[in-house]
Amino acid sequence: MNELKLNIPNLPFSLEHTLDSGQTFRWVQTGQWWEGVIQGGKVKVRQEGDALFCALGEGVKAQSLYDYFRFDDDLERVYSRIMKDSHVAEAVQRYYGLHLINQDVWECLVSFVIATNTNIPRIKLMISRLCERFGKKSAFEGKPFSHFPGPESLAGATQGELASCGLGYRARFVRSVAQKVRSGEVDLEELRFLDYGKARETLIESVLGRKSLLGIGRKAADCVLLFSCSKDESFPIDVWMARVLLRFYPTLFDAETASRLGTRVTNKTGLSGPTYDKISTAMRGYFGGYAGFAQQYLFHDARKSGLE
Repeated sequence: MNELKLNIPNLPFSLEHTLDSGQTFRWVQTGQWWEGVIQGGKVKVRQEGDALFCALGEGVKAQSLYDYFRFDDDLERVYSRIMKDSHVAEAVQRYYGLHLINQDVWECLVSFVIATNTNIPRIKLMISRLCERFGKKSAFEGKPFSHFPGPESLAGATQGELASCGLGYRARFVRSVAQKVRSGEVDLEELRFLDYGKARETLIESVLGRKSLLGIGRKAADCVLLFSCSKDESFPIDVWMARVLLRFYPTLFDAETASRLGTRVTNKTGLSGPTYDKISTAMRGYFGGYAGFAQQYLFHDARKSGLE
């Protein structure tokens, strides 16, 4: 195990806001420490001002933390571009230092296929069970932990075995995605090098399937591109977030979309493809190339504020 101190002076960064903002689901807070997995290795991190104290498991380097937390991002520049109104400005003030992260593409993909029509505690539980049942085992500080299972492991599981982890109807989607990735239909790492539009099309066409059910498809693709491929213009939404946006930015929605959100769309029906695309396109047009940062601040603020 490698213990070190990382100094991040003059860098807006909040470990708590970043890890508690719904981007990733395997970090656990114990006291001042956050425990998670980066690049397949277990880590513990705590923040004191402009310093991070870290305990790194086997295979994890200091550079891995820099890359994961995207410390090269010029967050002040981002703020200057996205603070177009009081809603996002107040969210930035409350959660100053929240970074987008750069997590493993495969883990991010499966996590957001699972993360449909449910809450964050349940998502964490499902992923934890999936890792415990199908992931390889290692140790950190004398305690066992489970790695995130790879495509081969999940592709070889039965739908019933996956469902036993609490996935429910999501089990068949996880299995399908794993089989497509294992077969080589798409190289997930190549998504980082494609532009946003092409990367999104590749994910939906080759892996997730064009038919979207309860957000599996467009939303999962946008989450993967934002949280693991640095496609900062990506703007993932679900029914709840769409209604928050309608409340904050009514002039960006046409009357038909506003009416549909208000009367005909529920968590069970989900957003139709055309409705999703209208909203996402409008928000990307408004916030520009850093729209994903605006989305994350607005989402986290709305969630913490208990907006319905």
